[in-house]
Amino acid sequence: MHSSHRAYPRGARVAHLLREEIAAVLPRLHGMPSDLVLLPPSITMVDLPTDMRSATVYFSLMDGPERAGAVRQVLQDHAGEIRQLLGRRLALRRIPPLHFIYDARFDRGAEMAELLAHLPPAQEPEQEDLP
Repeated sequence: MHSSHRAYPRGARVAHLLREEIAAVLPRLHGMPSDLVLLPPSITMVDLPTDMRSATVYFSLMDGPERAGAVRQVLQDHAGEIRQLLGRRLALRRIPPLHFIYDARFDRGAEMAELLAHLPPAQEPEQEDLP
């Protein structure tokens, strides 16, 4: 085995590949609601345990968390179809079951930016007159 493979283990490579390929197959799903076609979720990360028996797929939404529950349910309902499409695209012996979770990390960043944008400007410290 090459030393580069040890630095980037198979599980991490497969997780990265799954993230890219799930994002690529989402537009091909049949019967997707129109709001998902117009504002599709972004696949942010795939967590794959070392046994690769399941995959947790994290997604975010450009328009915020309001649709997260509904989008997660649609993705979960289409998980079997997504696995079939992945099976045709990837040279993997087995595609693990997919479990979708909304990734709220980006929402917190947007909330923080909004709070910082509304802070009053910092006051300059007053200089004391030196004798």
